[in-house]
Amino acid sequence: MVKDEYTLVLVKPDGVKTRHIGDIITRIERKGYNIEALKMIEPSEEKLRQHYFDKVDKPFFPELLEYMTEGPIVGIVVSGTNVIQAIHNMAGATNPGEAEWGTIRGDYGREWPDGNLRNIIHTSDNVKSASREISIWFPEFNIKDKQ
Repeated sequence: MVKDEYTLVLVKPDGVKTRHIGDIITRIERKGYNIEALKMIEPSEEKLRQHYFDKVDKPFFPELLEYMTEGPIVGIVVSGTNVIQAIHNMAGATNPGEAEWGTIRGDYGREWPDGNLRNIIHTSDNVKSASREISIWFPEFNIKDKQ
């Protein structure tokens, strides 16, 4: 039997600023997935360094840090069968200019003249990263207690 998974969704500052929080939650709920936790977050540099630990040494990290601190983000823990891959697919390609219509990034994202990649949403890409990311943004949420 397949058990439910948990994944993290972050509505990034551009998604919050352009008022797409409700649109994103609606898409998740229409697919029948469960919202387990939800909160508005003022992301700190420390948490962003933990979250993007594999990108801290990249030349684009300062721009990523600047983008992710432009405003609040919304963190959402979502559960359901094979939810990690489903939500990742729902988000669309990382670059909003390449994302297909019908995906969150394809419908709500776009490229900007400053060259910063603002792509509306973050989704976990596998079970290990989902668990790690949830523990960063929702330290009070214990996945092990839910299974």
